[in-house]
Amino acid sequence: MRSALVCFCLAGLLAVGSAAALEPSNLDLVTQTAQQALRNALTDLTLPEHGDGSAPGLIAVAAGSTHAANWLFEHMLVEDLVSRGLEVAIDPAADTQLSWRVVDLGINGQTGLMGGSVTRRCRVVVRLELRQAGELVWSGDGHAEQQDRIPKGQLDALQHSRFGFAKTDLEQRTWGKYVEPVIISAVLGSLVYLFFSNR
Repeated sequence: MRSALVCFCLAGLLAVGSAAALEPSNLDLVTQTAQQALRNALTDLTLPEHGDGSAPGLIAVAAGSTHAANWLFEHMLVEDLVSRGLEVAIDPAADTQLSWRVVDLGINGQTGLMGGSVTRRCRVVVRLELRQAGELVWSGDGHAEQQDRIPKGQLDALQHSRFGFAKTDLEQRTWGKYVEPVIISAVLGSLVYLFFSNR
């Protein structure tokens, strides 16, 4: 009875340990990188004032173009503006409007020569534009890139088919890249040797 309890506890600890070893998902990586890109873009945001010197009462957020990750950027922008104490709405008819356009977003993965791990590189480029009564009063660009290394066996578990924009484009490294120049050099060297040795 006691040995069965010990085995059960050890199995539970191993299961918790393997679940805790799971790396951040692709969506988590994209979210962290997008947050950094938005922070970079919003560093010098200056809100236009009304004629009487008061700040705008309501700021609308809207996508400037279509992208599969627009819902993510909308959520992060609303959260950032609310944390600044601003009143935010998702209303394209508002007088003051902050729009975003996802210029570039993706994850590239590269396997090591032994193939046991994958280096993920996530890049996000976003453009923000603030308009008041249809006139552009401020714009900002945000660029961010993050990278991490994960076990190759976890790659499929970390991406979800529902979020196609967060899929890893995997580039396999092979030994051929290094072996081919050596073979070509050896063949050319032996041909030169044979040419000069037969003279």
